[in-house]
Amino acid sequence: MLVTPNNEFFGNVEQMLTEGKSVELNILGSSMQPYLRGDGKDIIIISPFSPEELTPGAIVLFRYRSKYICHRIIRRQEEKLLIQGDGSIVNSEQVLVSDVVGIIRTVIRRNKKPVSTQSKAAKLYWSCWKHLFPVRKYLLYAYRLWLRI
Repeated sequence: MLVTPNNEFFGNVEQMLTEGKSVELNILGSSMQPYLRGDGKDIIIISPFSPEELTPGAIVLFRYRSKYICHRIIRRQEEKLLIQGDGSIVNSEQVLVSDVVGIIRTVIRRNKKPVSTQSKAAKLYWSCWKHLFPVRKYLLYAYRLWLRI
């Protein structure tokens, strides 16, 4: 089995995006739970973007400290972005618009149903999740416990 180092793999993804192509990837990791399960069964479609699309609530793929990460924009101040995973309580990243590689417009759920990340339902989810910040750690704890059962 051939293993490609992450930076090389995502370098190729970045190249495809700069050529105007979209890229489909299975998503792994828990930092975007519960919106993205992170068990490899959800597929994200990463697309090229215009800087005006980088608004709070948008999910983006970006470079941060020599890594590629997929998280949600929390706040934008001109060219600076504050980004955090939905499943993160404490950690957030501060990056520049130029660090963003692509925007996630669509998630294909395990039932093969595509879901727009910019639909009214997705925006409502984000609005509710954002306002639940004071109790989010308890909700995430319960959610992760439920996943183990």
